[in-house]
Amino acid sequence: MIRILLSDDHPMIRTAIEVLLRETPFELAGTATNGVQALSEVERLSPDVLLVDLEMPELGGMDVIRKLQAQSEHPKIVILTAAIDDSSLMEARSLKVHGMVLKNSDPAYLLDCLEAVSAGRSWIDPELQARAEHLAETFRGERVALAPRERQLIRYIRRGLRNREIAKELGVTEGTVKVYLHAIFEKLGVKNRTELAIRADEFLTESYLKN
Repeated sequence: MIRILLSDDHPMIRTAIEVLLRETPFELAGTATNGVQALSEVERLSPDVLLVDLEMPELGGMDVIRKLQAQSEHPKIVILTAAIDDSSLMEARSLKVHGMVLKNSDPAYLLDCLEAVSAGRSWIDPELQARAEHLAETFRGERVALAPRERQLIRYIRRGLRNREIAKELGVTEGTVKVYLHAIFEKLGVKNRTELAIRADEFLTESYLKN
């Protein structure tokens, strides 16, 4: 049996998933009602798959995913959500979540997703897949060129260096580093250093080289 941990704060959803998984190869090993509990239950139960909602109290689904992906070992992750904004959709792809399913989709989609993920493949709800492809194509058409110093800063952020450490590496003030980073955020359309670090490999590809 494939052991599933479900993290969702809505009782009706938890009950519906439990019923859906009956007489399938999937076992509901446990449930969590918020993000903090989800992380605790992952550690306690060691499930094969974490089925996680994005909108939860205490700690949201994306925060849970980020924390788990930073660990060397973690369950496969499937997002089950009523809605997801474009930024979170692209971040989820960058974080390489294993599956994404919309709650208003055919329940069979969730079973298809779990089967694919448990077999080592990824599965994305067709509606989300179409959106993600459109966003990726749009973003490719709007790519900007990065100067060598900007690329260097992105590498430091990817390594997890703080502003003070970056300033020491570059021989500039911490205030100057803040100005540089703000300019990079604006240029690349990212919200913060966390998003920049997550997407660093993407921004450091040759398509962002400044001629």
